[in-house]
Amino acid sequence: MLEIHGRWKIKVTDKVLMQWFADSWNEEAIIAYVKEFKAAAAPLMGSDWAIISIFEQWELGVPEIEQHVVEHCEWFKAQGCIKDCHVYRPSAVKEMQLEKMIPHTEQGYERAVFDNLNDAINWLDSEGFSLNQDQFLYDIIKSET
Repeated sequence: MLEIHGRWKIKVTDKVLMQWFADSWNEEAIIAYVKEFKAAAAPLMGSDWAIISIFEQWELGVPEIEQHVVEHCEWFKAQGCIKDCHVYRPSAVKEMQLEKMIPHTEQGYERAVFDNLNDAINWLDSEGFSLNQDQFLYDIIKSET
């Protein structure tokens, strides 16, 4: 097994799973991340919940991650995730890979993309998912840029 290439942080607050991604990812990273995600999301099971993902420092992934991401997204939708938002400055390359892997809005699930964290937090709030510990996201962005 190869060394993990890719970094992430996950925190759950109320009914929102907050996460941050950085670097370029290999298959070992996505496997380790999914395991950590499922453990972190366990308290959310059985109710409606949301995800906010910060992709500012993410630098894409090797093609081998794509099937893992597709399966991961199907899993979290089946577990009650109904709102999903991504935050990253406009990037055709990021958008191309993310749009290929991540599900689009469909019955019972809505995904939105924002170019700044404030708009993403406001959207979640308007959808009934208030982040009263959003400082976690601001701290990550500030410390990692």
